[in-house]
Amino acid sequence: MPDLFSLFADVLPALIVCFTLIYIFHEYLRYAKERDKHRAAAAQASRSVDTKPAEKKAPEERAAPTGSPASVIELKLRAAERFALYLERIAPDRLVMRLHQNGMSAKMLQSDMLRAIREEFDHNLSQQIYVSESVWELIKNAKDEMMGFISATGDGLKTNATGMDLSRKLFETASKVENMPNDVALKVLRSEVRAMSER
Repeated sequence: MPDLFSLFADVLPALIVCFTLIYIFHEYLRYAKERDKHRAAAAQASRSVDTKPAEKKAPEERAAPTGSPASVIELKLRAAERFALYLERIAPDRLVMRLHQNGMSAKMLQSDMLRAIREEFDHNLSQQIYVSESVWELIKNAKDEMMGFISATGDGLKTNATGMDLSRKLFETASKVENMPNDVALKVLRSEVRAMSER
């Protein structure tokens, strides 16, 4: 009997880690499926914007000069794509999948996640001139709120918590939130791209 208990005690941590990894992988696949749908919709909208002017113009007019409405729309679409990618990459599940490593403490993972959000935001700062003021405000708010969410979740754990503990807590808390800040911003950004393609 003691042998059975000791065997169970040896196997239990491995089972917990295994089920946690399966859960994380399942959540990632669900997220990836949604992301691919959004990308396909954005790509279709982008293609419709690119092809409509080409159908109406003569071949020699198709190469739009810099500063023309067509080239401005292209710049706006590129900026929208970059911000869409940013908003997807700062989702907690994406950050965990990208940054979590074995042996990480919760504090290390939290620090890496916050740094990734800040660095990617700074890298895309110049693109703000191609999106509307309201979308830019939502993107900034998404960044700030996501950093606050990760900080609050990490600060609520014990000092000896592991990166896996933080990952689990982030997934649990995020699953209770109906609309994460990045999802709200992404929804408005997609609407803006659709409106652009209808002009």
